[in-house]
Amino acid sequence: MKTLLLLATLLLSSNTFANEPNLQSLMATMGQKAQIIMTGIAYDNFDMIEDAASWVNDHAEPTADLQIIKEELGYQGFAFKMMDKAAHNAANAIIKAAQAKDMPEVAKQYGKMVKSCVRCHNAFRERLRAVLHKTW
Repeated sequence: MKTLLLLATLLLSSNTFANEPNLQSLMATMGQKAQIIMTGIAYDNFDMIEDAASWVNDHAEPTADLQIIKEELGYQGFAFKMMDKAAHNAANAIIKAAQAKDMPEVAKQYGKMVKSCVRCHNAFRERLRAVLHKTW
């Protein structure tokens, strides 16, 4: 009976863990949202821009991978967090510019957002792939 309870607990906790967002799924969705913002810019669709930038600004943390990321990056986690913050700040500025229907500002902030993404990828992507690939 104890074995059955232990097995049920493990299964339930692993199902809960599996539903938590991981870095790979967040980055895939982030890429899609960046493309949607670009499409919104091309079509002067401020609602599309605002919706996609809102997702980028408000996305969940990669809770399924957070501990591994912290352990791998150590003190460099601060740089990782600052690059993430830069992307969020730019996304927030995109939202405000879209609400004001200011396309030049949307485009300027979009460039800042993408630049922060590229910097983070250049600094950390391969390193995190190496340790997180084991969990994906």
